Amino acid sequence: MKPPDKALRRAQVQAAWVREAGRVLAHEGDGEICRLTLHAPEIARRAAPGQFVQVHPVPVALRPSAPAIDPLLRRPFSLCEIRPEEGEITLIYRVVGRGTRVLSSVPAGAELDLLGPLGRSFPDPRAGRGLLVLVGGGLGIPPMAAAARWAAQARRDAVAILGARTARYLAGAREVAASGMPVVTVTDDGSAGQQGIVTEPLDRMLRHGAAAAAGRPGAANPVGEVWACGPEPMLAAVKELCTAAGVPCFVSVERFMGCGFGACLGCTVPRAGGGYLKTCQDGPVFPAEEVVLGGF
Repeated sequence: MKPPDKALRRAQVQAAWVREAGRVLAHEGDGEICRLTLHAPEIARRAAPGQFVQVHPVPVALRPSAPAIDPLLRRPFSLCEIRPEEGEITLIYRVVGRGTRVLSSVPAGAELDLLGPLGRSFPDPRAGRGLLVLVGGGLGIPPMAAAARWAAQARRDAVAILGARTARYLAGAREVAASGMPVVTVTDDGSAGQQGIVTEPLDRMLRHGAAAAAGRPGAANPVGEVWACGPEPMLAAVKELCTAAGVPCFVSVERFMGCGFGACLGCTVPRAGGGYLKTCQDGPVFPAEEVVLGGF
């Protein structure tokens, strides 16, 4: 893998975070996958794709003045859509534990306690060259929607590869496609798109260009940069392919987080060469060669 040049590293955004009461504009779901839209104008104004917000799942009006709040901690969520003009952000999440179960019951009109935007973003797409490939797997798809819109606004030549176990878990794919970006879809069971995993079309794309990976005739379009978000085994496989191809790669890493701003040290990831990095401050988006992946 070719290490990202200094311009790409400098193009990662890390804005000053704020605490903001976000008003719920819409909250839809099927009991497992939920889509939450919030009016949070200051966060929307500052945020860049790849960053995240910490959300307390209990509405502000229901939180007691005493410290005995249950759940106690905020939960981290990637930004699926960022609309600074409207002052809105959208999150897509899966109900997996107590915090997200509580959050899933919050109605429209309620206010939620937010911190954000937190962490480092993907690089500004204007800083890179060549074809940009976005790779999203499962719940790593939603942040690729914001990234796709960013690339489209920058007029960057880009394509997305999105994958999940089944069509049901392609949450966020519709938002990615709305950017106008070409999308290659794969599922483990073939219920949507091609049957397979995301690394298969990525491998073809790295070898032969975007047209070949999508199964379309056309001139090869060499890949210049890859951004990936998804399960860690997927990230490790994407990193391996990019290393072999000599293509710069940025990975968005998921970790449990207590605070979101570097105090609790609960979200560390091993640094290549020794030591640790904080996912909430040094990431969640890292140049792939800077982190050790595969501790799953």
